[in-house]
Parts: sequence; structure tokens; C-alpha cells
Amino acid sequence: VLNDPHYVDDDCGAYLAQAFEQMLSGPQFDFVLVCGDIATAGGKSELAGFKRATEAFGKPTYVVMGNHDWTEGGSRDGWLEVYGEETINYRFDHKGWTFLGIDSTEGTEWQEVTMQQEASDWLRRARADIARTRPLVCFTHTPLGEGVELRLVNADSVLELFSGHNLRHAFCGHLHGLTERRHGSAVLTTCRCLSRTRETHDGGDGKGYLLCRASDGAMAYEFVPFGPRG
Repeated sequence: VLNDPHYVDDDCGAYLAQAFEQMLSGPQFDFVLVCGDIATAGGKSELAGFKRATEAFGKPTYVVMGNHDWTEGGSRDGWLEVYGEETINYRFDHKGWTFLGIDSTEGTEWQEVTMQQEASDWLRRARADIARTRPLVCFTHTPLGEGVELRLVNADSVLELFSGHNLRHAFCGHLHGLTERRHGSAVLTTCRCLSRTRETHDGGDGKGYLLCRASDGAMAYEFVPFGPRG
């Protein structure tokens, strides 16, 4: 799981290529989740550059939008052209787990953000045909954990939508720092950014990503630091 790469140019592509090389040299994994702010100014060239980097990486990569993936004019046309409408709110199943990619953005707003009705309505519909015992993971941009800086204004209402279901983990971005909170049996996390152009928000030295292992209905994770060569 990675977040907030804030892609700008080919130098960012080279940075990510080294990060992906490190990932591939470590323990085996099946896919990558990206928790928003793929771009910096929401431009098509930035989004397409990140997509090229992940395609060269060769692992399935699942993305959600961040506030920086909109243009300052309030358009997500670049996102729709590069990633398509099907990546706004969606689900996929993998080895007995269901993963929910939820759009938490409110245009380019970066603080006091409220998840929009479209996303909440989609989540209500999506949960209807998911068995209550099936382990769930959601990934979104704006933090959900109680007391976490930049938390989604209506995070409690969003988490309530999982009531009666087996939410095990929520991976979030936006805050470039390591946080962990609990909500019932679910773990809610944010991670330091994996970005050449942006700094961490928690005072930590290392940027990086989360390496996750799911087994027996439980999700374990660890932070893996990354430092580019040269």
C-alpha cells in the first residue's frame, strides 16, 4: 500500500521505478493499493506518467482519487481519461477478501473534507450483497481514524456504514505520516508518502510503503522505508 506519490515529471518516474524495484526484491505480494494524490495538479500528463510507471512495474495496481487528482478548476477529466469512471468507487475480490476503493474527495478541498453523497450511496449498495462474515478492506484518500489530523468530517458516518460487516482494515492517505487507530475490530491507518517531491508530515526520516499480509481473516502490516539511490 502506498499513498501520495504526487507525480510531476519523469524524475518522479525514475524515483518510483527504484521503489518498485525494491518492492519486487522483497517478499512476494499480489498487488498494490494507491491511496490518492497520484498527481500534483491533476493534469493528464502527471496521471498518465504515474500509470506508465505502474504498468512498467508489472503488478496489478488499484487506485483511488485524492484532492490533488482534481485540477484547480475543479475538473477530474484527466482522471476519467487516464483511469476511467470505473475507478471512482469500486470493489474487487481476492482470495476470500473484498476490497473497496472509495472516493473520499470533495474536489480540491484538502481540509474539512466531507465524503460526498455519491460515494456513501455507492457503499450502501455495495455492502448489500457482501456476506457479513467476509473480511473487508477499504482504501481511500482522506483519513478515517479518530483524532487523526485532516480526518474526514463525516468519518463516523462512513464507518457506521460498515456496521454489521467484517471490516478488518482501512488504508488512507492525505496525511503523510504513520498513524494507527482502532474502530471495533478494524485497524485504520495512514502512511508516510512515497513521493520525490513532498515531505512527510510526522517528522519521520523515511518515506516508504506498507507491506501487508492477510491470513485467517486477519491483516498484518509493516512500514517499509525507501531511500532512492543517487
